[in-house]
Parts: sequence; C-alpha cells; structure tokens
Amino acid sequence: MAISNQSYKKLFSNTIIFAIGSFGSKLLVLILVPLYTAALSTAEYGSADLIAQTANILLPIFTLSVSEAALRFGLDAKTADQRRTIYTTCLGVVFAGLGIMAAIFPLLSKLDFLRGNSLILYIYVWTASLKQLNATYVRSLEKVRLFAFDGILTTLEMIIFNLIFLLGFKWGVTGYLLAIILSDFCSSVFLFFAGGLWRHVRPRSFSLSSLKEMLRYCAPLVPTTLLWLITSISDRFIIVYFHGEAMNGINTVAYKLPTIITTIFTMFSQAWNMSAIQENGSEGREEFYTKVFRLNQSFMYLIAAGVLLINRPLTYIWVNSAYHEAMLYSPILTVATVFTCFNVFLGSVYIAEKRTKRSFMTSLAAGLINIILNFALIPRFGIYGAAGATLAAYFAVFFFRLFDTSKIIRFSFSLPKILINTCLLFLMTVLNQFSGLWVYPALAGVFILVFAFNFRELLKILPLIIPEKLLKRLPLLKNLKGGEN
Repeated sequence: MAISNQSYKKLFSNTIIFAIGSFGSKLLVLILVPLYTAALSTAEYGSADLIAQTANILLPIFTLSVSEAALRFGLDAKTADQRRTIYTTCLGVVFAGLGIMAAIFPLLSKLDFLRGNSLILYIYVWTASLKQLNATYVRSLEKVRLFAFDGILTTLEMIIFNLIFLLGFKWGVTGYLLAIILSDFCSSVFLFFAGGLWRHVRPRSFSLSSLKEMLRYCAPLVPTTLLWLITSISDRFIIVYFHGEAMNGINTVAYKLPTIITTIFTMFSQAWNMSAIQENGSEGREEFYTKVFRLNQSFMYLIAAGVLLINRPLTYIWVNSAYHEAMLYSPILTVATVFTCFNVFLGSVYIAEKRTKRSFMTSLAAGLINIILNFALIPRFGIYGAAGATLAAYFAVFFFRLFDTSKIIRFSFSLPKILINTCLLFLMTVLNQFSGLWVYPALAGVFILVFAFNFRELLKILPLIIPEKLLKRLPLLKNLKGGEN
C-alpha cells in the first residue's frame, strides 16, 4: 500500500494529541524548577536526582524493557485474544522482574548514596514500571486521546503533591521522590481502568511462545536503554565522586533548559514511532522517512537556536541565584540534546525493522565514548568536561546511525545542511560563554540565520496535512507542494 497524504495527516494529528497530553506534564518539569531550587539546596537536589536516575537504570533491567514490546507487538495485533496475550504476558514479566528486585533489595540498600532511601527507590521503580507499561499499551491500542488526558491529570497531580510535600511538609528529598511516585501510581491506576486494560488481563492468556518472541525483540533493548542512560547520566555519578553533590545539583539544573527541546521532540516521537511501525513495508516509505526526517531536523535546529537565544535571561529569572552558573553549561547540553533527538528518530528504523541488535551496537559505542571522556575530562574541567563528553558521544553516534539506517530504509538527507546548522548552533554556544550587552544582538543575528536556513523546509509539510480545499486557496503552499524534489 502506498503512503498517502493521510499518513502525514495522521502523524500530525497524533502529534497534536500527544502534545496536548504531554505539554502540561513536560512543561511542569520546567515550571517546578524554581520550586525545586528554592526548596532544595544544591546538595539535596543533586542527591534527589541521583536516586531518581538510579531508578531509571534499574527500570529496564528488571522489566526487560518489555513495554517496548507492548507497543511494537500491540500495534501488529489484529484480534482481542492477541492483545490479551500481549498485555498479560508483559504484565507477567513486570511482576516477575520486580519480584527478583525485591530478592536483591538488601544489596541495593548498601549503596552509600541512597542513605536510607532504598525502600523509596524500590517503590519508585514499581510505580514507574506500571505507569510505563500501561501508558505504552494504551498507545498500542491507539487510544491517543486517553493517553493525552492522562498526561493532563498527571500534571495536576504532580503540582498538588509537590506543593504538599515540599512547601507544606518540607520533606526535602523524600518529598521530591514521593511526588513522582504518587503521580505515577495514580496514572497507572487511571489508565488500567479508564483504558479497559483490566479486560486484557487473563492468566490463561499468558503465552511462553509470545514471551520468547517478545524477549527476542526487547532483550537487545535492555542494554541499549542502559547504555543511553549511562551516556546521559554517568556524568552525574562521576561529578559526585570527584566534585561532590553540590556541583551535581548545578549540573542537574543545566540539563533543565535543554528539556524544552526533548519535551517538544517527545510529543512528535510518540506519534512517529506509531507511524513508523504502521507504515513499515508500505510503498513510498523512503519518501515518507525523507520528508519527516528533514522536517524534524529543521524544526529541532530552530527550537535549539531559540533555546540558546533565551538561555541567559531565562536562567536569571528562572532559578535561584545559587544555580546561575548552570547557564554556562546549558548551551553545550542543548546542542547535545539535538543529536539525542536525531538518534531517537533514527532508532525508529531499527524498531520498525525489528533490528534491535544494531540499535544496541550504536548505543554501546555512545556509552563507551561517553564514559572514557567523562573520566578523562570531568576531574579537570568539571561540568564543562561532562557536557563536552555527552555532546561528543551523541554527535559521533548520530553520524554512524545516519549512514547505517539510510542503507536499511533508503531515505535521503543533506549533509551540508546538517553541518551548517550544527556550526551555527556551536557559534551560539560560544557566544553564550561571554557576558555583556553585545552578546544578545549577536545571538539574535545567528538565530535569524538558523531561521532563514530552515523555515522553507517547515512550510513544505503544510500542503501534506491541510485539507485540499484550503490548499487551493493558498497558491504559495500549493507551489511548495509542486516544487518538492
């Protein structure tokens, strides 16, 4: 079946729906930063972040990243019996994994940096795993509006719990973690009942053959996920080891501004993963990947340039003065985040084609580059070294994945455009290291260049997603459609 404009419209529609649901919860991460930096010292914030990141590492280990299989196989399922088998089997894997985690719980409690928070860490992993599975499975059922509504509810819950625990009870690190745990728990329960997932739980539907097939798919994703986590968070552990938790608190805040980019990209990638799987094998998918990749690329560069433009003034008004140093490191991490998003997009090729082993190999390369550079640079250069190591790892893996995935699905790309855009972002990063009023017009000038270089690509998608009747009244957009190459 050839890919029609309906495929683009569905991708756009799902992106908007996911945006509605995700925007509140993702924006919440940014909104709550002033609360966190006011209620927690740099050392406390660094400690809380370390515990949360430890949970993120344990999650794929003990759930075997089975939620990824829930999405991939769930979208392929044609009957109610097949869906029950998928969800029941995935749920069984999650419960078995968390049971194993309980057995080794005494070992986890001996980690020094947990400092009596080992039990709350275990509960964190429990609620996060159930939330992840239920949210992913709801997407596989294509109940995107329910997914979006859950995002709005989770946002409200997080606000309420943070206000109660941090401002009301002043529970510090414990309050920070409890707010996340309770919002995840409420979300998983809501999705389980509102999404009718309870109808998909049938003990007799558990299938060993389906389990083996799904584990063959998701087993390589466990080390892949871990390696990406190592690439993104190993610097935090190494910073704590060499420079202490206070510096890690500043490093944590430095990551928050680039969160704007990942927030926007996540809204798109959730919809894109569904489209990539559903359109796999269709005629014209190469053109589909080409157009969407070019659009995504231009949009991410433009958003990143906007973040770099507002980096300094936003940091001044956004966080407590004790964290203002973070504005020096955020630009480097912003560029790194752009390539993180590109890597995730290209990873969808491996997911759609079920070539997860290749995803693992590229992730292994990223992890090795990052760890080696972290140990080489962090002791001497601190957060600058950590940010530089992260950027180098993502940058290297992007170019490998770019050429590797384009051999699997022969989509085209413009290497000069990628290099020019990247150089412009690097220039804005360098400008952000200086102070003085002259910096702002200089940054604005480079931003205009990025905008001019990418805006036409963004316009090209409009003829594919707007109604034909409206298109006839907009000759400029109609010309864009006709002039594509």
